[in-house]
Amino acid sequence: MKIVQKITSQLDCPTFIATHRRHPQDFTRRRQLTFKNLVLFLLNQPRTALQTELDQFYRVLNQASTESQVVTAQAFSKARSKLKPEVFESLNQALQQQIDNLGLRQRWRGLRVLAVDGSTVHLPLEPAMTRFFGSHSEFPVARLSMLYDVADGQTLHSLIVPIEVGERDCAHLHLAHLPADSLTLFDRGYPGHWLFALFEQQRRHFLMRLPCGYNAQINQFLRSGQVEDTLFFAASHPEARLFCTEAGVDPTGRVELRLIRVELASGESEVLVTSLLDRQAFPTEVFADIYHRRWGIETDYRRLKQTLCLDNFSGRSVTAVKQDFHARQLLKNLALLMQHLLQPVIEQRHKDRKLRWKVNFTQGVSRLKNTLIDLLVRPWPTS
Repeated sequence: MKIVQKITSQLDCPTFIATHRRHPQDFTRRRQLTFKNLVLFLLNQPRTALQTELDQFYRVLNQASTESQVVTAQAFSKARSKLKPEVFESLNQALQQQIDNLGLRQRWRGLRVLAVDGSTVHLPLEPAMTRFFGSHSEFPVARLSMLYDVADGQTLHSLIVPIEVGERDCAHLHLAHLPADSLTLFDRGYPGHWLFALFEQQRRHFLMRLPCGYNAQINQFLRSGQVEDTLFFAASHPEARLFCTEAGVDPTGRVELRLIRVELASGESEVLVTSLLDRQAFPTEVFADIYHRRWGIETDYRRLKQTLCLDNFSGRSVTAVKQDFHARQLLKNLALLMQHLLQPVIEQRHKDRKLRWKVNFTQGVSRLKNTLIDLLVRPWPTS
């Protein structure tokens, strides 16, 4: 599997190691807990007692018949402080590049459909957590944000930041990771003129849900009874113009956008705004369905929090929390990719069944425990 080989080669690359360690002298001595072994251990879903997890890990790694204490929990804690959490982000970027190269992406009317959304996670009760991430109701909490592919479930970019960082600020940070020819879906907490202008500046497309009372133009559109309209939006308030300046866009510029009215089953109307102005290529009736696909990112947060036990951190430092978060994102992406690659095999095996069979994600992640070590460490046949 070329994708697995690519990750393995990264973990053995001296330049990659040098980039993702804290100090030049880190991971230079010959020890059992090498850079590669440390990364693999964190990917291997450590959830129970740390020493037990380490003993099991090295039994599998060394193909031993019984467990023994090769590395102590104290040594692991010391070693992980030398590892930058960004290592898992870099490995995920390599994974995403491999998926692109293999032509596995799905498109909608020529565009990759992505979604951005945020969440929060409770952190270990440590003073360092509150100092760095902040708190809510006296408990340390971090803000999460993801850039997510709604077709294959892959997380392209993820953030774990202090709770005071807003969702729109996170969206700004995701923009640098948007692929060309993509459409990004946002819920109604994100619209803002500076974000509209940023998308136009970077020649990227979006579809957002607007609060019904967003501004006078939206109120007038709702009263008009029109199904759609194309309008120019401007930063009409001093605060909005300040946000534009801070984001690096022209505060006096206007952005041409398209409004879409969607009638809900409840009889209420919601308004979508998009940069897709071509009515022939993107007729009005396609937007309700494509916007509904944004719910995939809500499901993905449930995967992280429930199946991957996101709040069960393997350490109590800020570094450990960041490592665990990004390691679980990478593990989730690997599991979803393997699920996607196995689906044709399962369909062929059960082709005579009435119902379509699918890989169970929870079972797949469970089976990756320790198996992932073999996939990333053992030589893979080239033929």
